[in-house]
Amino acid sequence: MQIKNNILLINPAISTKTQEKIVTDVIRATFPFSLGHLAGYLLQDKSINLKIVDEQISPLGDGVIQQLIAEMDEPKIIGISTLTPTCSRAYEIADRIKELARDATVIIGGVHASVMPEEGLQHKGVDVVVRGEGEVTFAELIDRIKNGKDYSDIQGISIKKDGSIIHNQNRPLIKDLDLLPPFPYSLFEEHIDKYTGFTSVQTSRGCPYGCIFCSQRSISGRSYRHVSSERAVKDMKTLIEKFDARLIRIMDDNIAANKKRLMGLLNLIIKEGLHKKVSFEAPMRGDNMDEELLDKLKEANFSLLTFGLETASDRLMKLINKGETVDDVVRAIRMTSQKGISIGTTLIFGLPTETNKDRWEAMKLVSSLPLDSVRFNILTPYPGTPIYNELIKENKVLIKEGWENFSVQYMWQGDDLPYVPDGTNKYELMFFTMFANLWFYIRPSGIWKLFTKSVAGGNVVSLKKRWYFSSFLFKMIRVGFYLTKRFAIIFFRMLVRKTLGK
Repeated sequence: MQIKNNILLINPAISTKTQEKIVTDVIRATFPFSLGHLAGYLLQDKSINLKIVDEQISPLGDGVIQQLIAEMDEPKIIGISTLTPTCSRAYEIADRIKELARDATVIIGGVHASVMPEEGLQHKGVDVVVRGEGEVTFAELIDRIKNGKDYSDIQGISIKKDGSIIHNQNRPLIKDLDLLPPFPYSLFEEHIDKYTGFTSVQTSRGCPYGCIFCSQRSISGRSYRHVSSERAVKDMKTLIEKFDARLIRIMDDNIAANKKRLMGLLNLIIKEGLHKKVSFEAPMRGDNMDEELLDKLKEANFSLLTFGLETASDRLMKLINKGETVDDVVRAIRMTSQKGISIGTTLIFGLPTETNKDRWEAMKLVSSLPLDSVRFNILTPYPGTPIYNELIKENKVLIKEGWENFSVQYMWQGDDLPYVPDGTNKYELMFFTMFANLWFYIRPSGIWKLFTKSVAGGNVVSLKKRWYFSSFLFKMIRVGFYLTKRFAIIFFRMLVRKTLGK
């Protein structure tokens, strides 16, 4: 007898209005860590059976949704994760589920739902919004629903009640992350070949810094919590021993937010001999780097580090509250390169008060640095961030239906940027950002990096060895033509606008 699932967890796909499928096809399928952590926590209750559907891997056509609902046991509980670029699809799925199963309880969570709970509850398909970290709240919800009990007083949720929207008290963050169960990689094993980020671990949550553009602060504030080194190494061993990992990506916001903790983790990796079995990739800040730490990272076999350079202007660094200087990041990049570790970075164009001169200076700086992967983004003031809160008060944010223009790379898809700084027109901004991205990779050194490095596009494109002898080559050629065509269109529109004096 087949055991039916009573919980369905869904990771919606990004809208094609936000990102063209040609582009999506070459980008890493982002591993849905949030749903994995949630599933692992729920499965501690042995009476629970659940299924995870990731639309990045398995598109949810109408027939598939009907089948999934039909296969569920009562009470039917559906959880849908939301980011701003995926929220419109999340609402669409929720509404369709409610049409098919009126008695189902549909719950949405994630960063976007946490900062825009009333928006979610305006949709007929959404019953509950889980705000903040979801493990404890979602588990309590499920227990009440399964037992037919009222759940309206649970911390960390927003609900509709008597025609009004009620926001309950926030739930405190989980203090001891070691109390969470091991990550359930086996739930995603079926699609291991489709996840370039499958062999990843998350060893901490949060970041103590206050960058005004970072949406993750909407969940964790400026708190920083980490698992023990022993717990982190245990997850790494699972990936090595069970899934034959050769590369492990550490998906923290900043691995070096606590240097003492990181040094302990690196020492344990070396003691357990993991550095002889896998290489590691991770993000960190420039001002956290020093010679001692860099030597230990090299010894632990870190093959790629990524730094948020953001800009070449210290004036803009202060404006975005980065808490470090341009020289801090440049110094870290040069130090890291001297140790033979690959380096990726991202920059942001379109910051308030930014000028074309600032953008040229950023490109000149990038050209002078030993970088292996670079991505230039356009500022997207995601809801809940300090920059969004400031710009929305000034009526400077353009929000298209379904937030479809809210992506740092939306320029490759549409013209209606969510924010353009005073003194710059949108076509000029898109031209500079597109040119910077294309320029980095069409130079001889950039082309060489595409053929010799494991990542491109600021680490969002994963390049397997000898990828140019596989079908992936055709995807890369196709996306190259698409990006070049889009660049030509924007260049023409910019020239027309200048000619007309607008």
